[in-house]
Formats: sequence, C-alpha cells, structure tokens
Amino acid sequence: MFRKTIGVTVVMLTVAVSVAAQVTSGSSGAARGKYRVAFVADEPVDNPREAAMARGGRAAAKALGVQYIYAGSEGQESVFRSLIARHVDAIATEAYDPTLKSILARVRAAGIVLLSSGDDIAAKRSVWVNFSNPAAYAEALADALASQMGRRGEYAILGEVGQFPIADEWTRLVKAYVRKAYPEMKLDAVVQESGAGDDSEVASIEQFMAAHPHLRGLIGVVPTEAWAESQAIIRAHKIGKVFSAGNGGGALEAPLPSFVRSGAAELVYAGDPAKIGYLTVWAAHYLLTGHRFRPGAYNVGGPIGIVWYHASRQELRLGQPLTITKANLDVYAKRF
Repeated sequence: MFRKTIGVTVVMLTVAVSVAAQVTSGSSGAARGKYRVAFVADEPVDNPREAAMARGGRAAAKALGVQYIYAGSEGQESVFRSLIARHVDAIATEAYDPTLKSILARVRAAGIVLLSSGDDIAAKRSVWVNFSNPAAYAEALADALASQMGRRGEYAILGEVGQFPIADEWTRLVKAYVRKAYPEMKLDAVVQESGAGDDSEVASIEQFMAAHPHLRGLIGVVPTEAWAESQAIIRAHKIGKVFSAGNGGGALEAPLPSFVRSGAAELVYAGDPAKIGYLTVWAAHYLLTGHRFRPGAYNVGGPIGIVWYHASRQELRLGQPLTITKANLDVYAKRF
C-alpha cells in the first residue's frame, strides 16, 4: 500500500508586501563553470514522487545551465558526506529527520547552500521550497467533491485515529469553506476511522454509507481514508451515487489510478512534484547568483509562473494544489 505520508505542515501567513522579481541574466559562477545542485532523496530513487521531482529538477537545470545531481536515499549521511567532499554548490533534501541535524550542519559549514524541498527538514536551511498552504489544500479537496456532487447534498469527512495535526486543520478548513462556498451541501459527520487500511476499515465505511442513505460524498483528509473510501464506494456499488475526494499522499501509484478511472474518486495532492523539483533548482540558482529572497512575488517562468516568498518561515511556496480527475489522469500518471 502507498505510504501514509500526509504531506507538509504549513502555516498560513499574511504578506503585506508584493514585490515582483525576475531572474537576472548572467551569473557570478559563469567563469568557474556550471553550478552543481544536488537533490538527496528521502525515498528510494525509483519512488514515483522522487523521480518526478528529479524530472522537474533536470528541466530547470537545463533551462538555467546548471548541473543537476540526483543522489540516492540509501545511507543518507554517507551521501551528504560524499557531496560535501565533491564541493557541490547547493544541496536540496526533504523529510523531518532530527538524526540528520549534525550532517546538515556540516553541509552549511562547508559553504554549501542548503534547501528543503517538499517536506521541511529538521535543520537550518536557506529556503524551504514548499507546496501549498493548508487553506488552499482544504479548499481543493472541497472543490473536488463539490464539482462531482453538483454543489449540493450530504457529505462526510473521514479522518483516522492519531492523525497528524495538519489533518485536523484541513478538516476544520474544509467545514468552514463548504459552509460559505457551497451552502446547499450539508455535513453529516466527521468520522475517525482506525487508519488500519484494511478490509475492516472499508467495511466500516460501507456501514456508514448504509446508515446515511442520502449521503452523496466523502472527503478523505488522509491517504489511508482516501484509499478506503474509494474501495467502499466500489464494493457497495455506489459509483455515480456517492462521490469522493481524497488525499493522494505522496504518489499516484496503483491502485489509485484505477479508483479515478472508475469514477470512485478524485485525488488531491499538495502540488505537482515535478514543479517542486523545478522550483527548487530555480531557487538554488537564484541564491547562488547572489540574490536573497524578500517577501513578495517571484516570476519563475517556465512551467511555474508566479510564486510567493514568506519570510517568517523562509518559505518559497508553489501554491498550486493538484487535483487528479479522469480528464487529466493519463497525463499525470506518467509523471509521478
């Protein structure tokens, strides 16, 4: 089964300053050759999400004239030591792992620009290249369900026991947003399932649907419940009668595409991992060419367009949740 990573915990920020910035032509590194930017993966290099981030990173490197190094995840400390010895110019990595604090401090001590890409890291870094804020993600979940339900009818939110606090935040935001944006949708219940991701959990959701005959939609705020609600709809022969929108987690891997293709689900991701990979290399190049991020808007161009920097968290935010539907499934199934 796909991993239960819920995504990134982010804080909503208000930015009063809007300053557009462009990548300057020329580079202080031109005389010394190409900058070398490395990505140290959190998961194995054949993981679809990590592979998509690498594809985006390579595309940015080609556009910017940067050398891109896709490093493995096995024995991460040794990978970091190797990159330090090679004197790369920037390293991007992800996942909150306190055991890596010491080696990441050595990266910075070596004068290497350190970035977190996707999930934030447990160490000081120059910039956090992040997906989207909690409100944008919660609204994308709600919009995905509302579009399938025709903006009316009863729905429920499914979470799990012991879920990360960000899932509680998404639940609160979904409820508030739906009340305002879709007044003809009614919340039946917020259900805490076991999180086991097994047949008993699927059966529990089937029982819930049977007890709520007017139910038309389910929102799974964590990946396990996105999987379980889709299975329950299929097993109960409710496709086209009960719809679902769910947290896709970190990858678009089997059996998720089949759920979308069948009409049992639409899946929402914090963002396109290929775009995060692209934005990370762009951010590394921006810093390496002598720039510093300030609060406001940045025109990255390419597949990214405009992004925003939030100084209080040193966060460069893509801000574009991705919803997988029947219409775009075949496009994204090939990407991550």
